[in-house]
Amino acid sequence: MRGLTASDYQNIQRVISVYLEELDRLGLALTVETDMSGWATVMRSAPQMSAVNPTFDPSQSHLHPGNSFWLRVTYGSETIACIANRLFITEDYLNLKRSLRLWYDLKPVLIREPLNVVIGDHVPHISGRVGHHGGLWVHPSWRGNGLAGFLPRLTRALSMRHFDVDWHCGIALKAIADRGLPLKAYGYPHMDLCVQGFFPVTGKHEDIYMGWITRPEMLMQMEETALEPLVAAASAA
Repeated sequence: MRGLTASDYQNIQRVISVYLEELDRLGLALTVETDMSGWATVMRSAPQMSAVNPTFDPSQSHLHPGNSFWLRVTYGSETIACIANRLFITEDYLNLKRSLRLWYDLKPVLIREPLNVVIGDHVPHISGRVGHHGGLWVHPSWRGNGLAGFLPRLTRALSMRHFDVDWHCGIALKAIADRGLPLKAYGYPHMDLCVQGFFPVTGKHEDIYMGWITRPEMLMQMEETALEPLVAAASAA
């Protein structure tokens, strides 16, 4: 695999095992699925979920097993949590946001105002093989068990194993960012305001934040997790 050492791969496998063991402790099962219409179906009927993220919706974006997967967590026959992941191969990840191709790459989108991408000069140029997670949902009755914390971390490990990513990113609305979840729970070492103004996905003005992590930071984080018990921060969600 490009750039991954045998030690890196062992750490990734151990991280995956750590989180699978935690799911087993909770009496839950995990499946990794590539039919993204299944994720969209779950989200359209999910309690306390107001919208389906078009990034992971095959009616809005070009999705296939080579660029996307989602995780389904079940209790018996009931789906109680999920999260989705994309691979973007790009010369400029922020331009995917400006052009709205991050969310809609099958259909043109008519917007009333240009998407106002605001990002500090301290944020490096994000390009290459970029993982992007979203579509995170946990059933209300299962919240408080750490699922919202470790599912993004597990997704990054799988994204590294399957897609050999250079970066991993995710976005959060202001209410989530204000709680610090991208940093404290999802495990992103960086979070920056990236969009201000009208946001076509929700149809209103928003402050959108971006969590991001570099490849070396991911590998270091996975090494630490592989060597220690389940990271306590993952239970913050």
